[in-house]
Amino acid sequence: AKKINMNIIAIAKSTSFRRNLIDLIKTAHQWEYTEINDTKESLKKKKPILFFTKVQVILIVIAMALSIICKSGINAEFAGYIISALSLFVGLLFTLVVSIFDKFSQTDFTKYKFAINCDLYPIGVTLKNFYKKTIVLTLYTSIIAIVCISALTIVILFPEFHMQIDFCDLIANAESRYLKIFILLYRTVLFYFLLNFIYITLLLITSFFDYMVGKIDQIKLK
Repeated sequence: AKKINMNIIAIAKSTSFRRNLIDLIKTAHQWEYTEINDTKESLKKKKPILFFTKVQVILIVIAMALSIICKSGINAEFAGYIISALSLFVGLLFTLVVSIFDKFSQTDFTKYKFAINCDLYPIGVTLKNFYKKTIVLTLYTSIIAIVCISALTIVILFPEFHMQIDFCDLIANAESRYLKIFILLYRTVLFYFLLNFIYITLLLITSFFDYMVGKIDQIKLK
């Protein structure tokens, strides 16, 4: 009976992990095209028809171009540098999340409630959205960084990923075609995740800028 209970607990934890991960990805995807002061009406207009936003479609095209231009992919030494930088960044991101959530926990939102002060209500919504967007995108950026670290580690461990691939030769020559196509796809996905990591980091920076400058502009000296 104890063994059965342990299996049930393990399955429940696994299901919870998958559900939380999927929820995080879905929420992060929404905040990629949502501003902290957006309304439900403006959000409907911004929602992408496909899963990817316009910027992400551009990133996919750039990733495909890089995988063709960089015929040997990312070399092992450069991959090691990127892994070191991403590992450091992940640590900083977790520190940032803890700091922001601590600040959020200390904020009293009572005065921003519509029933108490309707004038402060929009400010409260913006403040809440700022905390939520920053925390969600920071956690999502950490996941992307971990995925990139794992993918780059595979590149370092397996020399096949440094194979020089000429796109024109790939079409004409059938030798090892499927392996080369797989490596090209792998490189494209890796380049996309690296570019998406940079893009979402820039989103976080602009989100901080939007909120902080907005708070500064509220101060009137005259």
